[in-house]
Amino acid sequence: MDHEHHAWLERVHSENQQLKHADDASATVEQGVGVLIDRFRLAPDRGRIILTEVSHHLNETPADVAAEIIRWGLGEPLHHQTEAELRKLVDQE
Repeated sequence: MDHEHHAWLERVHSENQQLKHADDASATVEQGVGVLIDRFRLAPDRGRIILTEVSHHLNETPADVAAEIIRWGLGEPLHHQTEAELRKLVDQE
């Protein structure tokens, strides 16, 4: 295998991994939104907005905040800052 072909294969593999990561993150965000919709009786669009705003205020990725919300939906406590941000935004409803 020549150098160009090897470099091309590495790029394709890297792009494939990035797409898989993005797909996983997107699925996590959608599941987190689902928990918010269920817990707070929100419209889907409002659940997405709240998750995005919480992630922005905490300077975390939406997928990381969603993962914490999913764990909360399964019975784990929320971090204090996450809970405070969620309550503030939901109370504005």
